[in-house]
This record gives sequence, structure tokens and C-alpha cells, in this order.
Amino acid sequence: MKFKFRAPLATAIAMSVGLVVLSGYFIPAAEPLRFILLRVGMVLAAVALLVGVINLLSVHIRKMADKDSNSWNSFILVVALLATLGIGFYDMFKAYMYGNPNFEWTNWIFTYIQRPIETSLMAVMAVSLVYAATYLLRRKMNYLAIGFFFIVLLVLLGSISLSMMNFPILKDIRSWIVHIPAVGGARGLLLGIALGTITTGLRIIMGTDRPYEG
Repeated sequence: MKFKFRAPLATAIAMSVGLVVLSGYFIPAAEPLRFILLRVGMVLAAVALLVGVINLLSVHIRKMADKDSNSWNSFILVVALLATLGIGFYDMFKAYMYGNPNFEWTNWIFTYIQRPIETSLMAVMAVSLVYAATYLLRRKMNYLAIGFFFIVLLVLLGSISLSMMNFPILKDIRSWIVHIPAVGGARGLLLGIALGTITTGLRIIMGTDRPYEG
């Protein structure tokens, strides 16, 4: 049987929970209930993550059964997922049963597998930025494209640790770009995301947006 909240009931529940959580930050009497609702939300988010992992596993198992051209990629993903889960459970068992909370094998996976992959992706992003800069110069030659190209070039030259490119002024320029304009832009993006999140939350609390109706 397919169960679905109707609009008035779902809206009333969403508005009530949102108002209680919001008022818990300003009214001390509502803080215990806010704490309980946030804990319930964390549990539901963990369950949703588990459902997503199970769905990902089932989708790639079906792709392996189809034996198409991407079945090997699905096989590698399934093996890596199951191996990581097994190692994680093993480290948790050692931590809680034998008092050895160093998570040795899990840290090995992050140090020698995930971190090199993330570093490689960052290198690919650097090459993509240079390509994007040259593409902008080819398509539209204006001061924004020229500024973007030279900023990327200065940051890359300041990051190179070769002896022939060891100019202190380049490192100073790179440090200034990274710590002042880049940090300011990142903070502006975070403020925009925060304002957008607050606006979306208020629209859901007031019943204007109803994503919970499916």
C-alpha cells in the first residue's frame, strides 16, 4: 500500500517542526524539544545515507549481471565498497571490544588511497583552469578573461617548487591572492549559500515550498 501525506497534514507537520526547532534557539523552554528533534533528524539522515548506499550497491550489482561494457567499473565499485565497509567494521570492533581506537586500516585507506586520488583530482582541476583560461582568451578577449588568465598563471608559478622557478616575489603574490581575494570570494559564496538556505527553510516553514509532498 502506498502511503502519502496529504498537503494540509504534511504542511502542518513541517511547519510545526520547523517552528519548534527555530524557537529553540531563542526560547530556553523549547531547547530540550529542539535537541530531540535535531537528534531524530540526524538519525533519519543516517538512515537515508544507508538507503542510498544500499541502492547504489543494488544498481551496480544489476549492471554487473547485465555484463555490458561498464560491468568492470561496477565490479570494482562493489568490491571497493564492500571491502571498505568490512575494514571499517573490523576497526570499530577492535575499538569497542579491545580498547584500540586507532582505526589503523581505515586510516591506511584514507592516507594511501583516497588522499592520492583527491590530490590527482586537484591536479586535473589545475589543468582544467589553465585550459579554461586559454579558451576564454580565444573566445572573448576582454579584461576579465585576461585577468583570469594571469591570476591562474601567477598562482601556478607561485606553487611550483623548482629551483629554476624559485622567485620569492611569485610566492608572495600567490600568498596574497590565496589569502585575501580568494578567501573573500569564498566567504561571499558561503554567505550566499547561508542566506539561500535560510530563505528556503523559511519558505518551507511558512508552507510556500512543499518538497515533502513528493
